[in-house]
Amino acid sequence: MIRAIFPLPVFILPGGYTRLRIFETRYLDMVKEALKNDGQFVLCDYDSQTYSNVPETGCLVKIVDFDQDDNGNLLIDISAQSVVTISNVSFSKNKLRYGETKLLQGPGWLSHTQPLSFDDQILRDSLEKLFAENHELSSIYKSTCFDELPWVIARWLELIPISHNKKQQLAFNSGFANIQNFLHTVINNEFT
Repeated sequence: MIRAIFPLPVFILPGGYTRLRIFETRYLDMVKEALKNDGQFVLCDYDSQTYSNVPETGCLVKIVDFDQDDNGNLLIDISAQSVVTISNVSFSKNKLRYGETKLLQGPGWLSHTQPLSFDDQILRDSLEKLFAENHELSSIYKSTCFDELPWVIARWLELIPISHNKKQQLAFNSGFANIQNFLHTVINNEFT
């Protein structure tokens, strides 16, 4: 399916939510177009190595809410639906990117059903604390799954202050145990 593409250095995985500030005309048009249809577009990293600045993969996102900031800019809350491949990128007259998208299975570890072990409770508890202390973050999540380890790990990957490339590498090129160990090291050092 052909979808509008928004290259932006925001890392999000299926099940995640984020808020975007929309002010450029082309992206305001993208939001209008999305809302006329199914409310979806593709969010992806900005790739300076390609002609279109669009990588081969992105995340299909759905607009779930909108508002205005104090300056009158549009704010949209989006929910990440699935990872997609992107090909045949083209530009509209107003420089909005479009591309063919296909659903991609992955990352595989996100679909695992794994209960929280005693050792993993620090990941859950520290994430719950972060949500409780950050009203903006907690307000955009329509539902949470703090008792599901893959959901907790995905949210930490989105939020932890490491490079976008490192997040991509961990999410898509590492095994679940490696990601889990990495987060335990970081979170244990920060919260204990």
